[in-house]
Amino acid sequence: VRIVGNSIHDLYYTGISIGWTWGYQESFSGYHVVEGNVVHDIGKGLLSDMGGVYTLGPQPGTTVRCNTIYDVEAYQYGGWGIYLDEGSSHITVEGNVVYNTSHGGFHQHYGRSNVVRDNVFAFGREANVVISRGEPGYLALFFERNIVLSSGSPIFTGGYAQEFALRNIVSDRNILWDVTGNLVICKEQRTGKVYTLEEWRRLGYDRGSLSTDPLLANPQAGDFSPTEGSPAYTLGFRRICPHP
Repeated sequence: VRIVGNSIHDLYYTGISIGWTWGYQESFSGYHVVEGNVVHDIGKGLLSDMGGVYTLGPQPGTTVRCNTIYDVEAYQYGGWGIYLDEGSSHITVEGNVVYNTSHGGFHQHYGRSNVVRDNVFAFGREANVVISRGEPGYLALFFERNIVLSSGSPIFTGGYAQEFALRNIVSDRNILWDVTGNLVICKEQRTGKVYTLEEWRRLGYDRGSLSTDPLLANPQAGDFSPTEGSPAYTLGFRRICPHP
């Protein structure tokens, strides 16, 4: 299935939804392409547990790339830009620009072997990157070469798992920056514990990442293009395609 080049807006729930298998049950969904869509002004504070792009269950070979998602507003919880819900696995998320969300630019509930790279996630009000359930024994997520731009909210947050949910991810070579100058690298939702960048690195995360201004063109006006000389390029960040 190819969902390409659409403008989707003025809705009260999810913009694009693919897959429908709870958890890790056998799935016949896969090799989808969700590319070059613009999804904005959804949720409008009326419904909860929603996203600009929503996935459910294993979907090998699926790619979510080069989409622009903004102004996502949930009523009570769960206004995310890209939302990999229960069991979403073997999905690549790359080259997307997501900003102005009520609960975060990216959320993985739980899943396996997902790759999230070369994206911009900016200005999530509650948090910016959410991993809400950790499962031992395998790698859930590769998170690399992303620009995460905050305005007073945590870069990462974990959810309701007994163990801190971010323990089974690889996160590195990202730019993590807060425009207010008060960087909170992570906040555990269950315990409320807050991590500094140094504490975060001692856990093994983002040792090669940078905490510096990514030098974007005009993020407050919705232009997140790295300018010439942006430190993102030193980390290998690449834009997959132009964004509107």
